[in-house]
Amino acid sequence: MKKFFKKTLTLLLTLLCVISIATNSLAYASDDAIDGETAGKYFDAAVRLIMSRYKFDTSREGIYKDTLKTLLKEKPELLEEILAAMFDSLDDYSVYYTQEELDSFIENVNGEFCGIGVVITTVDEGLLITTVYDNTPAKEAGLMVGDVITKVGDISIAGMDISLAQSKVMGEENTPVNLTILRNGISFEVNPIRRKVVIESGFYQTVEDDTIGYITISDFNDHSTELTKKALKSFDEKGITKVILDLRNNPGGALNSLVDMCSLFIPTGPAITLEYKNPFNNITLYAENPQVKYNLAVLVNSNSASASEAFAAAVKDTKVGVVIGTTTFGKGTMQNITRFNIGGGVKLTEAEFLSPLGNKINGIGVKPHIEAEDKMVPYNRANLEKFTYDRVLKLGDEGNDVLAVEERLYLLGYSIGLPDKIFDERTYNAIYSLQKKTQLYPYGVADITTQLKLDEILRAANVMQNNSYKKAIEIFKDNSWSKYVSVSENQ
Repeated sequence: MKKFFKKTLTLLLTLLCVISIATNSLAYASDDAIDGETAGKYFDAAVRLIMSRYKFDTSREGIYKDTLKTLLKEKPELLEEILAAMFDSLDDYSVYYTQEELDSFIENVNGEFCGIGVVITTVDEGLLITTVYDNTPAKEAGLMVGDVITKVGDISIAGMDISLAQSKVMGEENTPVNLTILRNGISFEVNPIRRKVVIESGFYQTVEDDTIGYITISDFNDHSTELTKKALKSFDEKGITKVILDLRNNPGGALNSLVDMCSLFIPTGPAITLEYKNPFNNITLYAENPQVKYNLAVLVNSNSASASEAFAAAVKDTKVGVVIGTTTFGKGTMQNITRFNIGGGVKLTEAEFLSPLGNKINGIGVKPHIEAEDKMVPYNRANLEKFTYDRVLKLGDEGNDVLAVEERLYLLGYSIGLPDKIFDERTYNAIYSLQKKTQLYPYGVADITTQLKLDEILRAANVMQNNSYKKAIEIFKDNSWSKYVSVSENQ
């Protein structure tokens, strides 16, 4: 009898256990395939179950740690996926790179890489093209400023970290890359062939009859500092003290370059403060410039990020210049790269930076003194110098008819500098590239057929109104520059 009772009790206990397991399982059962969100819910439910009912001591941290260690021990091939997910859970700028992605990123930072020759920034749909360099695969494929890259091959890059998305576009020399492009609401594909591209640091010139200097900087690196020094030397020789520094679409760059640039324009004193997790590591970097020589107008937009907006903030705080445009991007953090011995590595946010007066930039941006938005509008040739079709234009020619050609090349994104009525080498190269791309005879001469082609190409296009540049010229010409500089306001 005892034996029978013991067996019966054991069976009942077993059944109770089975019923309990079945009841908990049924609470989350589904006939549908488990997706990522559902799997996450199951995992959270399992952790809650352990924490609420498990007899022995444990902790959430211990569960997560032991789960990962067991998973990696049994499936080490999942390491990169787990690392990617780990860094993806942090801020927008911390990211894990595979070996190939890291190599591409480093090449891009160094300024020479195998790519297509564009400057980009992130938008909801993917990567917005803000600059297309001449004589590059992008220009030859017909890509234009304002185009959005939405896919690389079959991979959607919407919402992807910008550096990671860049690495997808870059690759081995002489290999094609399939890009899906969104232009004016219409999607199409192009297949440019990657090749080595040397990034231009920018350019400089004088405008308004040599009374104003203009410098545009594509990013902050040693080359851009050298270019700026060369430009300022040229302006000094002409007695120019009014300078427009164009940082629109400038994504930032190296910290040392930022400090060097500040030392050219702002007075000796704080340029930027870096705040780390450990406050004992916080540091303020200083500009060294005993004599402020220039009245600045700094052009920015929502794509001006990191070092470029830190520079704009320093200009505002020290009151050496007027900031014109739209509120900057708001990336006020600094990342460092760490390589892993097994390959790949991470870019991790390690510090937040503040302006000379201690103003925060991250998530806020820098508000300009003067709001001026460069809007995309339908092409209207009535707003430009008219074509007269009186002569064939060639290297060395000057006049309003040259201006008409240059204005249209500028709107198409060719690197001609600012339209200045002078048919120089830049204009020649742009005409040559246009003719080659449109299957006209390529000889760098703006003949009548080429002039007609310019209007034909632009007729159905949207073009950028250069409103912030026009405002900078206006405040220098009417001497209202100092009025804006004297205004005291927060970032």
